[in-house]
Amino acid sequence: MGRVGEYEIFETVGTGAFSKVKRVRHIPTDACFVAKIIPKSNQRVENDIRVEISILRRLKHRNIVQLVEILESPNNYYIILEPVFGGDVCSLVLSQDSSLEEEVVSGLFFQLLAGVRACHQNGVAHRDLKPENLLLTEGNVLKISDFGLSRLHKQSNFHAQIDEYAHTLTGTLAYVAPEVFCGTYDAFKADIWSMGCILYVLLTSCFPFGYTTDVRELEERIKMGRICKLPDSVSEEAKELTLWLMSLHPEDRPSLDQVALHSFLKKYVPMKHILALIGSKQPPPLAANPAEFSSEVAEEEKQVNERGRPLFGKEASRECSLKPCSGGSSKPMGQSRKD
Repeated sequence: MGRVGEYEIFETVGTGAFSKVKRVRHIPTDACFVAKIIPKSNQRVENDIRVEISILRRLKHRNIVQLVEILESPNNYYIILEPVFGGDVCSLVLSQDSSLEEEVVSGLFFQLLAGVRACHQNGVAHRDLKPENLLLTEGNVLKISDFGLSRLHKQSNFHAQIDEYAHTLTGTLAYVAPEVFCGTYDAFKADIWSMGCILYVLLTSCFPFGYTTDVRELEERIKMGRICKLPDSVSEEAKELTLWLMSLHPEDRPSLDQVALHSFLKKYVPMKHILALIGSKQPPPLAANPAEFSSEVAEEEKQVNERGRPLFGKEASRECSLKPCSGGSSKPMGQSRKD
């Protein structure tokens, strides 16, 4: 147990490629938060962290994990974040004896849609949407987390990042859009594909591309759009939206407003909420701030400025081990939809 600024540091609740996430307590208020702790290892990591913080500063939305405060010590950066104590969507899916009811799925997916829409309106593509990065409060409010890949990787080296995660079929690779493997791509359209993969998982508790231990085989299935057939238990409206989101060609995927107006969501989500979402506009993006970090402070001693308000949570980084869909390597599914 240690201390940085006015925060007491407790146990690790998650780990990432370049960071640890620990539970912390704000001593003056006794409020609980989480701290993403990133060592000052090299210039590239520092630049990436500045981009991530710049992104978090401008994303103020109910369905996005909120930045509370930024601390810097001689050895580490500390990103203090809203804690979210209800687990994540992956845990929710795995805890069920059967697939989630479509009414529950629609509510979760609508919240994901609202959060992604706020990101895109602010010029931010998440690039790593997956169930593990969708946290839930104890009241089942969905919050998008982990913006570590957001706008950090150029198209020319993004494939290297995929290779970094390719040791597991339950991580980023399973949700990557097919065009990402081919070079230049629209990151916003790629997010929409990932949303389709998440919807598939919510509806079936399975990965869309079946089981394989061969990373290159999985890549080929994704590039060819070889989506496993959705089970008969899934409604036609849900099937249609899932396949539209996962259209092989990015230009064939829906806009986020088209998603909001789809019959699957209108079946369960009150129309007033849908219209409110479509009519909502995020404030203009904040200008880049060269002083994203406050002044450096002594490790485990002084507090840095910019106090955030207490919120909710727990941010844990882990992998989701879903079962494959039956049949595995199915034929490509049609991308047709109703007008």
